[in-house]
Amino acid sequence: MTPNGRIAALALAGLAAAGGVLVQVGSAKGGGFPLFVLAALILLGTVFDAGYLARRRSARGAWQLTAEREVDHQTGQILEVWYDSISGERRYLPSGERPD
Repeated sequence: MTPNGRIAALALAGLAAAGGVLVQVGSAKGGGFPLFVLAALILLGTVFDAGYLARRRSARGAWQLTAEREVDHQTGQILEVWYDSISGERRYLPSGERPD
């Protein structure tokens, strides 16, 4: 999920929770519980998003150097290919550099 998508999902969870409060307080029978459940599900799904967790893990050094080499045709430098097995991302970096 993109950062903007995370913000939108968290805002939606906040709106659902606020709606649940309004329905719960404004109605004699309550009825705001389903909105609280919806807000909780959105919040949990956003916090434990697999793509987000994979990016956090990959930032800690899951990068593997492959045997592939490429030549940058603009600069003439030899680029090494790094692969992140968690997210599937590939990076092409000048020889001797490591991904962040």
